[in-house]
Amino acid sequence: MHSTSEHAIHTILVGQSGGPTTAINASLAGIIRAAHAQGLRVLGMRNGIQGFLEGNVVDLIEVLELEKPKLGALKQAGTNLGEKNLQLLRKTPSSWLGSCRFKLPELADNSKSTAVSPIYQQIDAQLKKYQVDAVLYIGGNDSMDTTDKLSRYFTQVESTVRVVGVPKTIDNDLEGTDHTPGFGSAARFVASVTAELTRDGGVYNSKNVTFIEAMGRDAGWLTAAGALAQDICGTAPDFVLLPEISLDERALLSAIEQRLREKNNVIVVVSEGVHHADGSFLFDAKSIAIDTFGHLAAQSGTAQYLSQLTKDQLGVKSRGIELNTLQRCASHAASKVDLDEAEALGAAGVKAVLQGKTGVMVGVHRISNKPYTTEIRTTPVADVANKVKLVPQEMITDDGFNVTDAALTYLRPLVAGMEEPVSVDGLPRFLAELP
Repeated sequence: MHSTSEHAIHTILVGQSGGPTTAINASLAGIIRAAHAQGLRVLGMRNGIQGFLEGNVVDLIEVLELEKPKLGALKQAGTNLGEKNLQLLRKTPSSWLGSCRFKLPELADNSKSTAVSPIYQQIDAQLKKYQVDAVLYIGGNDSMDTTDKLSRYFTQVESTVRVVGVPKTIDNDLEGTDHTPGFGSAARFVASVTAELTRDGGVYNSKNVTFIEAMGRDAGWLTAAGALAQDICGTAPDFVLLPEISLDERALLSAIEQRLREKNNVIVVVSEGVHHADGSFLFDAKSIAIDTFGHLAAQSGTAQYLSQLTKDQLGVKSRGIELNTLQRCASHAASKVDLDEAEALGAAGVKAVLQGKTGVMVGVHRISNKPYTTEIRTTPVADVANKVKLVPQEMITDDGFNVTDAALTYLRPLVAGMEEPVSVDGLPRFLAELP
């Protein structure tokens, strides 16, 4: 983490990358609002760094109609329209600017720009073309890799362009922050759906097992949120299976069989990334494509596999329910805490570049649980990029089949509060797509 030499900021470029979330646009709104308040020009990358390389850029102050109108008589109306658009942006799911999964090549460890991939010179040329002074990149682990490489490149060529990362990911597996924007809303959705399915599964006087599959390739934070169902319906999931613990299928079947002797309706929340002791997934990974960062491009089938296994081995009714992308776009379940923090982190990113910081990520640091208090700090992005924050052992039960009270204590503040939508005729409204 370091600061650049004194250089006035006039134009900020912002991009969104990786998987979308319910809260990613709240961070974008926070950036735009804070930058506009400072009289800065704000440009947006269409489809992340990949789109920027292709020259796909939009003036966000202009498109959101935030510029002060020239005619005094229209000033109030123009201001109100811009604020309305920012409010709609905050409450609109998915990545409004579009996204990408584009891995920048490795950066040579020397001061000769000619030894670096030409992509970096292309980016530099584009930044000069648009007179960009600072870049804010909103994303997860892989996006912080992009942020780190860009900041190191600009340092290497002695550029005054500042680069700051703004975190997001429903997986909550990013280092350098207590939790990530997008996670709280997705966790609220998972907890709510788990509670609803728990009640649905218990209406018949017959034995049945329901497997609910949550996202989480390497870390089980989102799956752990299913345990919050007990706060909603009074009944906790019987089992919560995280990728941090290898799964012994026979032990699981034995535990389910025992639970079925005690009750009719068994609920299992399972991460898509749950694996055997040898590291192999429960589904056939060979049939799934690999993205540019070396990750499985799609990952599902765990709940269906376990459901079929339960039917075959225990002879009871079982179903597998895959929550899939609903987890990251269910704005109707958005956590107000999540959206507030997402917007605050966006504004903090602007503050960081105005303070001369570069090569850092802004993040939330928890001070206390009751009352829930936090503060925003910056962390060197090099300490964050390409690292995975796993659910710690103290949040997992000794048998590996559920989570502890420590996990619930951590999770509860993040799902608090419900964000009221902007409604018209009783239906929520989103900001219109970019043309």
